[in-house]
Amino acid sequence: MMGGALEATHDDRRSTRAALAWLVALGTLIFALVALVVPARAQVRGTIVGPGATSYPIAVSPLKGADGDRFADIVARDLDLSGFFKVIDRGAYIEHEDPVAADAINFENWKTVGALALVKGTIERASDGVVVEARLFDVVERKQLAGKRYRTGEDLRRIAHRFADEIMLALTGERGPFDSKIAFASRRGGRFKEIWAMSLDGGDLRAVTHEGLIALAPSWSPDSRSLLLTSYRTGNPTLESGGQTDIALLDPSGQLIRWVTRDRALDVSPSWSPDGRSLVFCSDRGGGPQIYTVSADGGEPHRMSYSGNYNTSPSWSPKGDRIAYASRIGRRFQVFVIDAKGGDAKQVTSSPGDNEDPSWSPDGRYLAFSSTRDGSGAIYMSDASGAHQKRLTPAGGDDSNPSWSRWLE
Repeated sequence: MMGGALEATHDDRRSTRAALAWLVALGTLIFALVALVVPARAQVRGTIVGPGATSYPIAVSPLKGADGDRFADIVARDLDLSGFFKVIDRGAYIEHEDPVAADAINFENWKTVGALALVKGTIERASDGVVVEARLFDVVERKQLAGKRYRTGEDLRRIAHRFADEIMLALTGERGPFDSKIAFASRRGGRFKEIWAMSLDGGDLRAVTHEGLIALAPSWSPDSRSLLLTSYRTGNPTLESGGQTDIALLDPSGQLIRWVTRDRALDVSPSWSPDGRSLVFCSDRGGGPQIYTVSADGGEPHRMSYSGNYNTSPSWSPKGDRIAYASRIGRRFQVFVIDAKGGDAKQVTSSPGDNEDPSWSPDGRYLAFSSTRDGSGAIYMSDASGAHQKRLTPAGGDDSNPSWSRWLE
């Protein structure tokens, strides 16, 4: 289980119901499905800012009650990762836990420490878990911008991520990416790479597979309830198909629906467009590996990348507007982003080491990618322009192949 049942005061819960058609690059790869159970979510409304040189100052006060500090720490970490906010150091606060109602808060105290927004709330124990009430205030206007009430078993961390999403929605007009998971391949559990998963802030880090053999390339299902992964049960990552690898569309039982590509070239690493009508993939049909798009019904592929002699690992933004991929520059890979309609690619990373395997956040504003800039592989994130790069995984894992889920339902 990823957490207990959650309740919100809104009635606007949405349940993603997507028929999952399996997309594979045919070879001797063996795919395994790992079931993960996740619950539902809620939503608010709003307007303001964007990530840039000037960050929006916000105070995240510990909630009144047990674990109030922990809740505030998680929310503050999320907001810091976003690049939109400057979280004011708690040591500067004049007013702390009390009060939580707008008409009782001394907003002048918060203006004094430089806050434009303020988070406050309460945590109360109930017979079936905890009840969390969290509120976001506009310090200048002295009014509440958002308020949520959650009831849960013990999954306080996930509630904090959900409220951080609400803060982003209220202050930027778009929901944040925090109520999500990142899966990746890692050697931190032993000799071979296994699949691990974590929250965006690096919390809830745990092994998903225990195969005792090589497991790579995790990919979330559209409802974020399961993972598709590649497992080399012989221990040797090889493709044995006469040098030809094509892309096929299969139904969930594994029956062939149709071939999407049929070519003498190697066609690999397919990724769906968010509307399910097109695919982006890597192919060497033009010589070296390049990025192509093609209709899901088949047809003639359209080449997207022209700079660089080795481009791979494409990922289509959930907004449908951009495609990220890795390109070899000299002897190192760097992450690039290109408009889905074509045009010049923009370089996102430039650090030493290899930066590759980009994966989009559910809101389409951020990328997760693997990087060897510090020696061993680790998972990093940045916004789509390459700003606000942050390391997400601790040392010692040789981490690679991140896959960012959609919002948890």
